[in-house]
Amino acid sequence: MSDLETLIPPGAQITVAGETLTLKPLKVGSLPAFLRAISPVMQSLTAPAIDWLALFGERGDDLLAAISIAVGKPREWVDDLAADEAILLAAKVIEVNADFFTQTVIPKLDGLFAQMKHAPTVASGSTPSSG
Repeated sequence: MSDLETLIPPGAQITVAGETLTLKPLKVGSLPAFLRAISPVMQSLTAPAIDWLALFGERGDDLLAAISIAVGKPREWVDDLAADEAILLAAKVIEVNADFFTQTVIPKLDGLFAQMKHAPTVASGSTPSSG
């Protein structure tokens, strides 16, 4: 692999619904929408073995939205995929963006979860009035 290929991966090809797609790491412009869509499923994606059927059952809309953003296809196109093709495509999107997930997203989410655990709780009820 050349230095240029290491710096800019060539992308992975996958044929889905009779169409060959070239999946490349996400571009910065698609990150905000992708992260909003994928964040609810990140904990499941970091498991040693991903239970794709359970994941689709619990967070399918989020995952399908993330896939749509990552492949640059309308959500309707993703919705019309056969289940096995959608799972294969989701796995490939995660694989192509693995470095981004493991080096950026997961550590940031872990940090946010840690902050939430240690955040002070606000007592409910009445407060003394100033007077």
